[in-house]
Amino acid sequence: MSSTPTERLRKLVENGISKRFDLTAWARDTGCAQPTALARLEATLEQIRPDVVKLIVMESLEGTGDEDLDTMVYGETNARAFLEFVNKYAKGAAALDTNAPGVFYDLGSGAGKSVVTAALSPYFRACHGIEILPCAHAIAECVIEDFLRDVAPRDDGATPTVSARLGDIFSDTSWTEADFVFCNCVTWDESTIARLTQTASSMRSGSIFVTVLCPLAEPHAFDFIAEEEIAFSWGHVEALVYKKT
Repeated sequence: MSSTPTERLRKLVENGISKRFDLTAWARDTGCAQPTALARLEATLEQIRPDVVKLIVMESLEGTGDEDLDTMVYGETNARAFLEFVNKYAKGAAALDTNAPGVFYDLGSGAGKSVVTAALSPYFRACHGIEILPCAHAIAECVIEDFLRDVAPRDDGATPTVSARLGDIFSDTSWTEADFVFCNCVTWDESTIARLTQTASSMRSGSIFVTVLCPLAEPHAFDFIAEEEIAFSWGHVEALVYKKT
């Protein structure tokens, strides 16, 4: 008998998934007395496996209209690659520079890994996430707690404000004041993308808006500036980069 996606994922869950990261022991064992902030972050996030978080999300969606979106309903960015991507396009944003760092938002921030990764960029003084699923948001709160305890400060000595909120991005529109917005909207339908585009149109001039796979709907308020593949836990996919005109 074939197993369901949830049953197959459950087999991946092993003992020790929730074991707390011991930075002191890790540095000693690797012979690295002063690991970089990115190295500390990668070691911290390694404890929170994408397959386990995906399992939790899928189980929370059982009985809903989204339960069949098992392929890409939850995905995480690769920390090192995502930080490089963010720095590349934040550097070219008219609203951002390292002397006056701006604000980053992840819409649908899941377990918060992209939020804490962006917090290592010198271009941001604050990094926030908004997530509608309580189960994923609860994990994000733990991830941020671990980030502040084991990773911060970043290599330039700064510790940005980092947070994740439980909510709907169309009700909580504070993100429209951000300088850089990232949105993994792979599974969103056309009407939701149209609503996202309309809401994002109120962002300030020069700010960056990034969608994953799905383009904005007739984005008259934005200039399309780049398309670039980024790595997710389920594979590589195109990120579309826009700048507010």
